[in-house]
Amino acid sequence: FGKSGNAIIDDFILKNRLKWIPYNKFKNVEYLNEGGFGTIYKAIWLKNNRDKEVILKCHKNLDENLNKFLEEWKYHEKCLSSNNIILFYGFTEDPNTSKYMVVMDYANKGNLRENLTRIVKNNWNQKLHMLYEIISGLSKIHGEKLIHCDFHDGNILNHVYDGDSDKIYISDLGLCQPVKSFLKKYDIYGVIPFMAPEVLRGKPYTPASDIYSFSMIMWEFTSGIPPFNNRAHDFQLSLSISKGERPEIIENTPQCYVDLMKKCWNEDPLKRPVSIE
Repeated sequence: FGKSGNAIIDDFILKNRLKWIPYNKFKNVEYLNEGGFGTIYKAIWLKNNRDKEVILKCHKNLDENLNKFLEEWKYHEKCLSSNNIILFYGFTEDPNTSKYMVVMDYANKGNLRENLTRIVKNNWNQKLHMLYEIISGLSKIHGEKLIHCDFHDGNILNHVYDGDSDKIYISDLGLCQPVKSFLKKYDIYGVIPFMAPEVLRGKPYTPASDIYSFSMIMWEFTSGIPPFNNRAHDFQLSLSISKGERPEIIENTPQCYVDLMKKCWNEDPLKRPVSIE
């Protein structure tokens, strides 16, 4: 699988049992979308004589922040033993731009937000199975003493294997941080409706902040739409959430489900359940 020619990357690849994949091993590279961190492409990887669909992620400031970037991927790699964390194969370099790219598994159904109208029609067994997979992945992250910090429906991916049931993967562990490093005040970053009230008030992220985000995903499974979808995601909304506003409970939601959801979105982070529960 060759080497990158960059000692820092090669050392990281070796230590973490990853791969350096020459760019000529990819075909049909096509632009998918652009995020705050960089650009995402879809490609076919000619892997051991069989084609595999993958994602190539090109990070904006990768070359200047190589060590910080590798640190983030180290956290991702730590969680890979959970089969609910998106697979990360290694790195490649785009010869046209000389930029490094991350090679990850491709989820054929996109993210959770793109699937809400379908998910809301599922029966309760299917919904609970999907939520169980999401919380299992989160539990793995918390078990490694990490916090996701940007947990929302755009970072949870959905893959369906040959007409089989949905498989859920958590991605974008890019903001994942060790619990201890978050005891310092942290810049607010994220999707407001999924951010815990204490985080919106400038308090540090904790595993309980991720649990609050999970409660919003629970709510989406009953509504089929993202929380506060009809409101501007602005300071006003942050204020309302800090003061205790939550999405309206959808009619006919089982009471036990509502009770758990409310526990997860409790104003007091200490009263929220932990992911392993």
